[in-house]
Amino acid sequence: MRVRLEEIAKLFFKYASEQGHTYNVFPLGTDVDEFSAPYIEISDSGKLAIVAKERGIEILRKETKSPDVLAKWVYELFNK
Repeated sequence: MRVRLEEIAKLFFKYASEQGHTYNVFPLGTDVDEFSAPYIEISDSGKLAIVAKERGIEILRKETKSPDVLAKWVYELFNK
């Protein structure tokens, strides 16, 4: 079963709330950005990733099969 972006966002909001932060919008989407802004990849095989590219070259890739883990990574990315 393919994970949907909405499921990841829901887990992100829950985790952020547990950490004492609130968000009005989920900070990432699935649109590829070639100018180093991170985005989410959701593969048919169940692999989830945060990816960032600069001029077509990957500068960041973190992969997992857990929507919970991905949601925490997104939170950490925006709360360093």
